[in-house]
Amino acid sequence: MVPGTWVPHDPQKAGGSTSAEGSSDDLSTPWSRGFASEISRLRSRGVTYAQSADFLREIVRRASLRFTDIRDDPRRFFLAHRLLAAHAPAHGPGFWIRFTVQFNLFAGTVVALGGPEHLRLLDAIQAAGELGCFCLTERLAGVNSGLVVNTTATYDSNTKTFILNSKNEGACKNWISQGLTAEWAVVVADLTTCDGKRVGPHGFLVRLRDSSRANKKGGSSLRRGVTVGDMGLKTTGLDLDNAWVRFSDFRVPHASLLDRHGGVDAATGAYLGAAKKPMEMIGQRLFTGRVAVAQAALVFSRTLFLNTKKYSDGKMCAMRGTTPALSDVPQLRALYDEAEKRFARMESFVNKCEKGLCAALVADETPKLAATRAIAVAKIRAVETCVELCHRLKQEVGSYA
Repeated sequence: MVPGTWVPHDPQKAGGSTSAEGSSDDLSTPWSRGFASEISRLRSRGVTYAQSADFLREIVRRASLRFTDIRDDPRRFFLAHRLLAAHAPAHGPGFWIRFTVQFNLFAGTVVALGGPEHLRLLDAIQAAGELGCFCLTERLAGVNSGLVVNTTATYDSNTKTFILNSKNEGACKNWISQGLTAEWAVVVADLTTCDGKRVGPHGFLVRLRDSSRANKKGGSSLRRGVTVGDMGLKTTGLDLDNAWVRFSDFRVPHASLLDRHGGVDAATGAYLGAAKKPMEMIGQRLFTGRVAVAQAALVFSRTLFLNTKKYSDGKMCAMRGTTPALSDVPQLRALYDEAEKRFARMESFVNKCEKGLCAALVADETPKLAATRAIAVAKIRAVETCVELCHRLKQEVGSYA
């Protein structure tokens, strides 16, 4: 079996065991077993946005997974995502999305773009158990979401602040996961220096609202210049808040600019460029996210097939002779066998992508072109394979799948 893959649907034959928390490989270390125990209390039915956010705050505060592990121990970062994905069949995608927004999109962007002061602030945010969101996508960007940034950030050298504005309705940030509960945000805005020079999208680490403790005292805790609203009802992930966010002359300190790869001189307002463009480094989160999504899809599907097979092994059918179990119906057994082979093949490919990406993250390098293409293919192929196989399983077994 490829190291790190999910246990086959016949774990006894494979020489391993499986549980609701993960595979025998993924649970082979004290850390993984401890983290699996932490997330085992996850609940989703009837859970409010605030309750779901508070559960994540507890995980953040315990710091079993550090915000900086995406750089220092990326294999642990991916493992945590896989362990959490095993709960998705029972609880839906909401909390997994909340988790990856926190550790990948929010914290990961600060790690990639921030200087030493930002990293120290990130440690303080984790110690306080505070949450962040990632304000990139905008309302009228359409299929180019993330590539079109009309939110503006203009530097005012007199006050040494950046002024963030959503210049129109189309520039409002859209579908921002955790946007109704997070205290912090990484906001991606088109930066203009005080002499009117536009230098492109940059990231800003800003506080949106007071801490969750202050928020419980009543009244709005949002900072002046920030307006948020709920995106409305969804068909799944009901424990996850999705927000639209508008900025109106929202002033943030000079230190808010994540300036490792491009900054502004506080006194003169001159732009201080670097070899790497900030937007290229923001794009790094897409690579980690694609691998995490691909692995999560495979873990979800493995878990669904495993649970369904347990049911079909015990479901006796009339007039089946000496092999009465539903699992022995030829077309269902053939599907189980086919799925095992295709899952294993995809897991091997995705694991190779993870290995290469982990090496690049630790070395603080941008993955090579061949690696980025492989990662893009891995996400699409893994998700499409899982959708197809899970749909066929439902057709064979019905709603029990």
